[in-house]
Amino acid sequence: MPSSGGSGVYRLSEMTWPEVEAAIEETQTMLLAVGNTEQHGHHLPLGVDVFMPDGIAERVAERTGCLLAPPVWYGVSPHHTFKPGTFTVESETFQHYVRDVCASAGDWGVENVLLLNGHYLAQDPELEIVVRELKNDHGMEAFHVPLVSVFRDAAERVRTSAVAFHAAEFETACMLELEPDTVHMDRAEAVDPSVDLPPLLGYDAYADNRVGTAFTPEEMAALTDAGNVGDPTAATSEAGRELVDDAVENVSMLVEALDGS
Repeated sequence: MPSSGGSGVYRLSEMTWPEVEAAIEETQTMLLAVGNTEQHGHHLPLGVDVFMPDGIAERVAERTGCLLAPPVWYGVSPHHTFKPGTFTVESETFQHYVRDVCASAGDWGVENVLLLNGHYLAQDPELEIVVRELKNDHGMEAFHVPLVSVFRDAAERVRTSAVAFHAAEFETACMLELEPDTVHMDRAEAVDPSVDLPPLLGYDAYADNRVGTAFTPEEMAALTDAGNVGDPTAATSEAGRELVDDAVENVSMLVEALDGS
């Protein structure tokens, strides 16, 4: 439930409009977790890309008192449709939807929006466009916050596997910290990339990718039968705590600066 005094979670879906009206007097910053519902191997649930940013956003809201919007569960994921359970929407549909959600919040007082992206890398381009439109067309301060960027320092400290691409060490570790009951470590298996990439590209989340590209469902199916790419068996809850804490610390720093705390 929403807390009083500006020190608790302002989860908008649980608030009444008078509570929102009062909260806007204290904060004009809103967090929106943006992910997708898609396959994450044998060991992780379909909702990973939302569970992670929403769980991190909740901890940021607890710490800073900012507003927390209901998450966006559907994103751009045509490359994962080779496995059942994956949803995807057109790029333009996604952009317009996220933009309109944020712009509507601007109508009742939100000035700053942070889009916490759990489906990082895949839908970074769309969210960069949304940020630009919110700033230029709606006068809002908007930020794209890919989790892979805000927990990078911790990832470099704790990682033990060579490739963390999809449903591998980092995502599994975060889920062990945030939603441990949904993780089936007994089903996890390491999957090394079986297809070489052209020059200037790499599979790892922190690879020195100097050009951009995209994967088709057929390419992903050839790359992994299990659905993940990398080694989720390397993940630990201790590493997940470091990743989550790093993300919370960094995002909170931005929120506090925006709200003048």
